[in-house]
Amino acid sequence: MAEFLHRLLDWIGRLGILRVEEPILYWMIIIALVAALVGMLVHLVWTLQAVLRMPEPPARSIAASAALPDLAGEAETLAANGRYLEAAHRLMLASFRSLVERSVLELTPDRPNRWIRAALRGSPLAQSLVFELDSLVERTERMWFGDRENDREIYVQWRSAFERLSSAAR
Repeated sequence: MAEFLHRLLDWIGRLGILRVEEPILYWMIIIALVAALVGMLVHLVWTLQAVLRMPEPPARSIAASAALPDLAGEAETLAANGRYLEAAHRLMLASFRSLVERSVLELTPDRPNRWIRAALRGSPLAQSLVFELDSLVERTERMWFGDRENDREIYVQWRSAFERLSSAAR
C-alpha cells in the first residue's frame, strides 16, 4: 500500500512537470479526469434517484402466511409413501415456523441450524422440549447432509416433538 501511495504521489509530481513541458497532454489528462469524475457523480445521482423512486415492499400480512404450504400435511404424505427423512425434514421446518409464529425464535433464511439450536437453548421453552428439538435438529442435519438414511424412527420422533410443540402453543 505504501508503494502504491509513493507511485501515485510521484505520478502527480510528474504531472506538474508535464504542464510545463507538454501543456496539451497535460490539459487532455485533466479534462479526462474531470470527465470521469463528472461521470461518476452523474451515475451516483442517477442510482440514488432510481433507488428512491422504487415502491415500498408490500407488508407481510396474515393472508400471505395463509398461502404458505402445509408442511405437517406434506410430512404425513411423504411418510405414507415411505420417504421418512424428507417427512422428518418437513416437520423440522414446520416446527421452526411454529416457533417463529409464536415469537420464540426470529429466523431468517441465512441462519444455519447451529444458530437455531443455540437460539432454542436460550428460549423460554421447557428444557426437555428444547433438548429433544436440539438433538433432533442435529440428527436430521447429519442424516440430511450425510448418507440420507431413510429412517422411520427420525420421523416418529419429529412427529412426537411437533405434537408436543403444537400442544404447548395452545
